[in-house]
Amino acid sequence: MKMKAALGIPVFVTTIAAAAISAQAAMVCTDAPVEKWMSRDQVAKMFTEQGYDVRKVKREDDCLEVYAIKDGRKMEIYIDPVTGKIVKTKIKN
Repeated sequence: MKMKAALGIPVFVTTIAAAAISAQAAMVCTDAPVEKWMSRDQVAKMFTEQGYDVRKVKREDDCLEVYAIKDGRKMEIYIDPVTGKIVKTKIKN
């Protein structure tokens, strides 16, 4: 009986890890070619006009990631690089 329980633990851990990887991989910003993407400068300007203090804009897979501060909060904002639509926001503090 103890053997069955011990064998179940690695399967459970593997299942959880696979679910976490799957959830992370599920975020898709765009499938458009890079030629259709906004430039980093355009993205920085767009966020600055909305009151963000943009620190950095970088490519992250099929997204553009904006590092910015607004209302004293540090943020990582993932956007669709074609439309500028926010896909995900992480608030750091």
